[in-house]
Amino acid sequence: MMLILTGEKGCGKSMLLKDILTANPGGAQGFLSLKTLKNGIVSGISLLILPSLETLPMATTTPMATAYSTRRFYFYPGTFDKVNGHFCNITKNLPFVFDEFGILEMEKAGHYPIFKTLTDPPASSMLLVVRKNLLESFLSSHAGPLNGEILDMDCQGTQAIRDRIASFLSEHALLTGESRLRHPGPK
Repeated sequence: MMLILTGEKGCGKSMLLKDILTANPGGAQGFLSLKTLKNGIVSGISLLILPSLETLPMATTTPMATAYSTRRFYFYPGTFDKVNGHFCNITKNLPFVFDEFGILEMEKAGHYPIFKTLTDPPASSMLLVVRKNLLESFLSSHAGPLNGEILDMDCQGTQAIRDRIASFLSEHALLTGESRLRHPGPK
């Protein structure tokens, strides 16, 4: 089962997930992509690794020589290999949070190896974040038995999305004997 969370850039997808997941440690595996700020300006990306809540610097907005970059970010050398290697053994039936399937993953780079492991054949239930401007391309390039549901931050209320995500994680964590996740209140 795949739950896809979508919305425009900066609408709060990752922060919503962080609120839910840090209130319920151990209920999921995966990673969140969190923007880092310097003087109130986005200066990079850090990954919050689940369930350990370890933080790993991922990218910077400062130009540098690197194998991977987007228009805005320069990814630290070796980071994708480290994260992809960390998740080479995915715990079956523990929900996997994949934040986010972006431009690099559309090109089968970045964290794409993790996505491939999760979907071919399906290894675990997954909560996947896909930015709104990439959703149609993602769906058309992965047309097949994704067995999923789409939650749109731009069309549905935050509380309804929060409740659905918490319910999804709780249902799938129960498959492994984890305790029921608490539903954090609105932020």
